[in-house]
Amino acid sequence: MNTVFGRLNNSSLKRRMADEIRENILNGTLREGERLVERKLAEQFSTSLTAVREALIELEAQGFITKKPNFATFVTKFPPDAVDKIFAFRRVIEVHTVAEAARVGTSEQMESLSQAYEELLAAAEAQDTRLYLQKDLALHELIWQISNNEYFEIALKRVVRPFFAFTAIRMSHGDSYDLVEDASNHLAFVDPIRSRDAEAAGKAYLSALDEWYAQACAYVFT
Repeated sequence: MNTVFGRLNNSSLKRRMADEIRENILNGTLREGERLVERKLAEQFSTSLTAVREALIELEAQGFITKKPNFATFVTKFPPDAVDKIFAFRRVIEVHTVAEAARVGTSEQMESLSQAYEELLAAAEAQDTRLYLQKDLALHELIWQISNNEYFEIALKRVVRPFFAFTAIRMSHGDSYDLVEDASNHLAFVDPIRSRDAEAAGKAYLSALDEWYAQACAYVFT
């Protein structure tokens, strides 16, 4: 890896380092599957190994990097057959979570969901793909939280966050699907969640997953 990073001040070091590494992932300077060596990063940033590790922990939580069993760290990359496995998981776990959110969500949480959808739609109308994917993930994570099952939420974060990060990596360099149309697909299940219709929310989410699977095959896993 020949990337050269500028020296950072101590203030907000971890976040600034994570931001710079993430940007290099999104712009293709750091490639999918490329190994990140902590000692080299510390030298390039002129900082400590501890600071580098903290930044990498943040990026791993966001799904942009993956730690392998031998403790090596790599930019997130999925094999082609991962799309089927990811969506099989989502059809079981996430659909149930959506239905539960409709069933147990509070009025205050439904207001937050409405706000999250408005932010998603605004990003779509601005044709800002990166921001749209950030708002998309935020909306999904809010639904997971509303469902009030921390075990499902942990499992979904582990699988779906890296998928969104990988989508952002791939779509930073290629054509985007119709963001406004995709936002309308979200409204199809957001509305029944807000009206507390668990069955309709689950069915609408299954339909949305079918559309997203087709988009993932066409735009991400190609």
